[in-house]
Amino acid sequence: MADKKLTPALENYLVTIYKLSKNDGVTRVSEIAKVKNVSYPSVTTAVKKLAELGYVEHQRYGFVKLTRKGRRVAVTIHNGELRVKYFFMYVIGFPEKWAQQAAELLIYGLDSETRRQLRRFYAIMIDFDETKTEKLIKFLKQQREKLGIKNVPKEALKLKIRLKEDD
Repeated sequence: MADKKLTPALENYLVTIYKLSKNDGVTRVSEIAKVKNVSYPSVTTAVKKLAELGYVEHQRYGFVKLTRKGRRVAVTIHNGELRVKYFFMYVIGFPEKWAQQAAELLIYGLDSETRRQLRRFYAIMIDFDETKTEKLIKFLKQQREKLGIKNVPKEALKLKIRLKEDD
């Protein structure tokens, strides 16, 4: 395989396998296809790639099982998906279905640093109250420093004004 990278699509398959194999430790290609609403050949291709990368074990017509490496990565991504989902539900106020859709669109393909930053932000915001104000201010300052900016650019602030117009 030329590209030995876990793509966002493969991450999604990995998490699906993780979710389906939580109870028994294994799942089948047919179960994955049904949940993802895709063809068996699509799942088979993805599972082969995941096996080549060392994330799953699979024998033709047999069960699909996560390796230790696969489970570790799947849990990390799945937890990130849950954080984003809960953020949209409990901070932004999205209904669960919309929050889940947003989480699935946003979480796959992120690098470890971005995931770490999301974890930090989530930890501040999920049960935010006045005691966490200083942590939020510090977090925002750190992010701006990373970008080499002291103040939010005018074009970003213009959107804040537009937000008032939308209300």
